[in-house]
Amino acid sequence: MEKEYFYVGVTVDEAIKKGLKDLSLTEDAVKIEVIEGGSAGIFGLFKKEAKVKLIPLDEEYNKAEAAAKGAEVVKKEEKVVEVDKTTEKAEVVVEKVVEQEVHVEKTETVEEEAVVETEDIEENEEPFKKAKREDYIVKNQDRIVSYLQNIVIAMGYPDATVDFREDGNRHFTLNIKTEENTSLIIGKRGVTLNSLQFLVNNFAKKFSSHYFRIEVDCDDYRENRKKTLEDLALNLAKKSKKIGKPVELEPMTSIERKIIHNALTGIKNVETESRGEEPHRYLVITAK
Repeated sequence: MEKEYFYVGVTVDEAIKKGLKDLSLTEDAVKIEVIEGGSAGIFGLFKKEAKVKLIPLDEEYNKAEAAAKGAEVVKKEEKVVEVDKTTEKAEVVVEKVVEQEVHVEKTETVEEEAVVETEDIEENEEPFKKAKREDYIVKNQDRIVSYLQNIVIAMGYPDATVDFREDGNRHFTLNIKTEENTSLIIGKRGVTLNSLQFLVNNFAKKFSSHYFRIEVDCDDYRENRKKTLEDLALNLAKKSKKIGKPVELEPMTSIERKIIHNALTGIKNVETESRGEEPHRYLVITAK
């Protein structure tokens, strides 16, 4: 019997993060259903909280045991930080341990491999190699595109279209196009775009049990945001060196924190460190 857990938050993304933290699970280990989308109301009135239902994919899941294991992992990570905190390499290692994506979901997808007929192959000839396994994300791209497009249309963009692109290494991009103002689709600092991306990746899990990542973009926001963050990283490193103190950044997603890390990696006497807990985890830049 499936175990169901319900959580609420100001936004769908916040409610999901609360649930994942409470269950000590990653988003890839649960099935997520959005019950209430939430609403900011009008002039602060008639607000509605977002409500979601999380269902662990592991039928043997035990909340108490998962919480205990999560506490042990946190202690180990804190120990790594204390030992290797003084080097850039250690910081990168810790960041990867905390933020690596774990894909352990179960699926009923049956993968078929092409069968090679060998009746006409002579004894001295080498058998033909098996045909390349079909990518089930690519095979079901129309359904994934339609899923996102329907959400965007429901948001008030009837002319919206979505392009599907393969970026290689099991990475894909869904690019939203519309003639209307896209500020509602992107949201403040991309928060709405990130929520759409989360929903699309969760929906696509039904098609593949292997690692993949789908990025949702609109009006080249991702590339522009990356450039902004790289410039910000360099400017704050200069500021830290000038005032002789560490500089704290606002909370960011793991992907944006990684952009800051990469922008400053290799720069002499500049260190970056992640602090706090999700969804309020932030970076500290120290330049000497």
